[in-house]
Amino acid sequence: MDNEISSKSVILSALVANLFIAVLKLVVALLTASTAMLAEAVHSSADTCNQVFLLIGIRKGKKEPDSLHPFGFSGELYFWSFIVAIMLFTVGAVFSIYVGIHKLLHPHPLKNITYAFIVLFLSLIAEGFAFYRAFKKVNRERKGTKIVEYLRKTKKSELIVVFLEDWAAITGLCTAIILLYVQHITGVLIFDGIASIIIGLILAVVAFFLGSETRSLLLGESASQALIKQIETIFAEEESINKVIYIKSLQLGPDNVLLAANVEFNHRLSFLEISNLINGIEKEIRTKHPDVRSIFIEPDIVK
Repeated sequence: MDNEISSKSVILSALVANLFIAVLKLVVALLTASTAMLAEAVHSSADTCNQVFLLIGIRKGKKEPDSLHPFGFSGELYFWSFIVAIMLFTVGAVFSIYVGIHKLLHPHPLKNITYAFIVLFLSLIAEGFAFYRAFKKVNRERKGTKIVEYLRKTKKSELIVVFLEDWAAITGLCTAIILLYVQHITGVLIFDGIASIIIGLILAVVAFFLGSETRSLLLGESASQALIKQIETIFAEEESINKVIYIKSLQLGPDNVLLAANVEFNHRLSFLEISNLINGIEKEIRTKHPDVRSIFIEPDIVK
């Protein structure tokens, strides 16, 4: 529950920041006739929609299982995270690159450039705060793991989305500030368009990374190796088990794991004793690892 609340607070911080920034950027884009500012406005608008999608995913993922979905709906968040990746590419990346190329082919000077710099710096502060919240959450979760490795291995797609969106936003803002300033002091009219194209390319890279990671989660990844090793220890400590033939897992959602184990028990145990032992192991696993919601332990004989 604490993790869910914390993830929600990170998403809500990003949502508020992006909504505020999107409005400012759009107004200034109209005042300055800057394609870089327009690309940034579309980027922030897309990010705002993406945070709404993530909140929808969290809410829908809490629905109780039914006859059609006996293992629940926790995978909803993976689906909506994949939609975010599509949004980032189609609405953010493609549009930014398109308007950047158009500006290069039809260059024109900027107007009211001071407004652009004011909004870009305000946006950088707001995005910096949102990124700080996301970074703190990721830092707590990764526990010493390198950030790139954590982003590739974590099962919490909402954190991947918010962290990378905020990183892309800060990188895009810095790009816009630098290149608009270069255009302002040199008078060369190509840098506004170049800034828009670079912003689009940044969004494309992030979108492809998010798409790849959430696709893998949607297809069905196993639980983390750390969790599997801890569960293996629980089985190994049980003297009435001769051998664990295999343990298989499926990450159904950020906090929902399905576990299947094939186990050879001591041959002297009766059917009732094996049943009671299985129930005890399942209870211990659920107590130590609440995310493991569905457990199937099958007695077998090694041939």
